[in-house]
Amino acid sequence: MDGKKRGSGFGTTLVLALVVVILSVALAVGISRSDFLADIPGLKWILDEKPDRTTSGTLVVGGIQNLNKLATVRRRDYVFIDRESGGNRLQQIFDGETVRLLAVGEVEAGVNLANVGGDDVQVNEKTKTVTIDLPKSEILDISLDEDETRVYDREFSPLNFRPDDDLAEETRDVAVSRLQAAAEQDDILKQAENNAESSIRSFVTALGFKEVRFAG
Repeated sequence: MDGKKRGSGFGTTLVLALVVVILSVALAVGISRSDFLADIPGLKWILDEKPDRTTSGTLVVGGIQNLNKLATVRRRDYVFIDRESGGNRLQQIFDGETVRLLAVGEVEAGVNLANVGGDDVQVNEKTKTVTIDLPKSEILDISLDEDETRVYDREFSPLNFRPDDDLAEETRDVAVSRLQAAAEQDDILKQAENNAESSIRSFVTALGFKEVRFAG
């Protein structure tokens, strides 16, 4: 029984040795002939597996999307708003009210670069030129500074003893619209567009491209 066991162990060792030799030869030959390795069962899938390639266009698009927060402009301003309740003369006697508001707020404009896709970016590797079709700049947010915004005066008709909260809210809405109009008149949208182009140009040229063009 012991002789059979020793013989079996020797045979197993011999088989393992042959496998190691075969694999060693295969790897040596594979340096010059990769197709040889591809014919070995179990190795073909490894050779066929190729890492994903990141193209220049994909890299540019991803980088532009990450610049989104850098392409914004913020403008702080204030406006005075007077708002009166509506109605005829009789209604004014019973429900007449005037709200005077000082509104302080901030308007944020920008180009939503997160919306830039692969179809919006054209890369010419030969001339090292990138052409980009940017989305239009837009007002992204308008917010009132609650610490600074306040009703500084409120008048009521002789028979009106109940403040109209809806009128105060309407006054705030008018203030938001006025802040937006003032910002747009001050070319905030053009400033946002210029900021976006400047940020993108700096990023793309840092990648080694020579020229950045903006379509439209």
